Amino acid sequence: MARPLLHRLSISGLSLVTALLLVWPTLVQTATPSEAAQDQPSASDFPPFWVMTFRPTTAWSGAGADAEALGQIQQWRYLQVDQPQEGGRLPTLDPRTNTRAYIEADAVGPVGPPPDDYFAAAPTDESVVGLPGRIIGTTELFERPENQRYFALDEVRTNTPVMVQAAVDGPNDSRWYRVGDDQYVPANNLRLPTPPGRTFPGRWIDANLTEPVMVTAYEGETPVYSALAVKGLGAFQTPQGTYRIQRRVQNETMDSSTIGIPRTSPQGYYLKDVLYTQYFTGDGAALHYNYWRSNWGYAGSHGCLGMDLTDSRFFWDFAGVGTVVYIHS
Repeated sequence: MARPLLHRLSISGLSLVTALLLVWPTLVQTATPSEAAQDQPSASDFPPFWVMTFRPTTAWSGAGADAEALGQIQQWRYLQVDQPQEGGRLPTLDPRTNTRAYIEADAVGPVGPPPDDYFAAAPTDESVVGLPGRIIGTTELFERPENQRYFALDEVRTNTPVMVQAAVDGPNDSRWYRVGDDQYVPANNLRLPTPPGRTFPGRWIDANLTEPVMVTAYEGETPVYSALAVKGLGAFQTPQGTYRIQRRVQNETMDSSTIGIPRTSPQGYYLKDVLYTQYFTGDGAALHYNYWRSNWGYAGSHGCLGMDLTDSRFFWDFAGVGTVVYIHS
């Protein structure tokens, strides 16, 4: 009797196992996920939010130590975080360039969505300029002709050279100049050479004493280089008129006693290693390197036109004995 009963139990157990194998896939699919799985959101479920960089930061290719630096992200840029943070970095999307990068989480703060003008296209040029100019004062280059911090690029200082490509109208009737691709400066922070009253054939130099003082190298009627300069102060005004370079001294000592001013007097001086001096009058007025001053564009000399090292070197290489120097206001 025991053997048939055991046989029946074995068959019943086998039938139960077979039934479980048939229904198990369905049970697995309909089972409730564990709490741990519920607590781990997927990237598709992540709620995106906006951040802004409050300092310049590096864009990385990933979150790991082996990630490559992709470049620099400027301060005050809107970025969208649309995936969970990985380590100390946030995966972000730049809405204007549609590029992705990882950035340090401590370089940004949460903000609302960017304003509409953040996505505005660059305006069309109003007029072509094509002149060498100089920055006046300290300002910033902007990606768009609008003085908003989220358009700001690098800071530029007085006497920074720029090639002005075009004039552009900005908001509220403001005037801007385009100095590169997506690079603009306000018109009141830029000095351009103004057309002189006359021109000369070949190479010549125009010095406009109207502040900020600008010295411009010309090839015939075409300006090729401009720089801010220091002009004469008080009783020592820079002479106006048409002159020619009479002599040149690459490195010399300037001594006020040679022109009748004692070194020890309030107006006296004794200056060594004055480079690239080009005299255009017999009483000592010259173009030269001025290392003891930096108020470029304004009065401060004994009648000379003083420039920084780079600019004085350019005019040294550009000119020669006999080159015209036309000075006016």
